[in-house]
Amino acid sequence: MTNIFCFPHAGGSASNYKIFSKAFPEEVGRVIPIEIPGRGRRSTEPFADTLEDCVLSSLDQIDTDAGEYYLHGHCMGALLAFEAVKYLESHGRRKPRLLIVSGRNAACYQTDWGLRVAGLDDQSLFDELSKVGGVPRGLSYAMAQQFLSVIRRDQKIVHAYKANDTRVSVPILVLAGKSDTMTNQDALSQWKDFTTGEVTVKMLEGEHYFIYDQAENFAQAVESFMECV
Repeated sequence: MTNIFCFPHAGGSASNYKIFSKAFPEEVGRVIPIEIPGRGRRSTEPFADTLEDCVLSSLDQIDTDAGEYYLHGHCMGALLAFEAVKYLESHGRRKPRLLIVSGRNAACYQTDWGLRVAGLDDQSLFDELSKVGGVPRGLSYAMAQQFLSVIRRDQKIVHAYKANDTRVSVPILVLAGKSDTMTNQDALSQWKDFTTGEVTVKMLEGEHYFIYDQAENFAQAVESFMECV
């Protein structure tokens, strides 16, 4: 079975993939969420100071020797997954068969939404996250301080990230929500500048966090792409 190791979005954790992983078709792969520092089962660990450090501290969760595998990341997680591929290739490790990035323009872009909300007070940030579906179900503002703290630390490393000219060699499947205002077709297609492999952009129904209730459609997109590479 193909393992699909998944990096979370900003403010997210491995638990965001709980429902997704249960619904994901086994014949396509097994979803294995990666926990990054400062949240979930790693909540007692300090946050990473850079996006690259976040990747390095999480690579031990990726079993590169257990057969064919894919890497996936959503939004911030797309950058983490991309940097993970760069590290694995540069260090002679077995690379993934496929990189799947979702909800994220090419690595050279910052999102206008992310830059705009970074300076907001906590209540305003919480309200903006609520509008785009970024607040965990049932979480009220009164109980959201830890969540907002994680969001802000993640935003900090994303905004400090600068993609260099290094290209990976694995194919990239780019997934985006048709109603996601944080991405656009031109910027999504520029993932082609970050790999020597095949790149395909696939639009699915939904807004920014579209993937979490679309395991079947996600899997179908992966299967269709892999038939062509």
